[in-house]
Amino acid sequence: MPKPPRRRKFSPPKTRKMLNVGFSELVLTSAIALVAIGPKELPGALRQLAKWWRELQAFSEGMKQQLQEVVREVEGTGRTIIDLEGKPQQAYDVSELEKLAAPKPLATPEKPVE
Repeated sequence: MPKPPRRRKFSPPKTRKMLNVGFSELVLTSAIALVAIGPKELPGALRQLAKWWRELQAFSEGMKQQLQEVVREVEGTGRTIIDLEGKPQQAYDVSELEKLAAPKPLATPEKPVE
């Protein structure tokens, strides 16, 4: 008689944690902030923190855009570089040079030599 199929154990879905901080850490941090800063000044401190966070995100986004522009500019320059004397020279892709330098397999005859 065949065995019945094994049931898989239930596992709760994995959730993403905000900044890798769980609920218990968030509650503990909030309690410490409430005690350290005080209930009157906590809203202002949170507003300031949110402002800094937005500025950091804007700075990060600007840096990403600048980096993408530089990458596009470098990719668009083609295969010409300027040497130390100011003369244009042909640039080579290193992977292409490695392919040229790789040993080629020896040709094997189709019919055995007698």
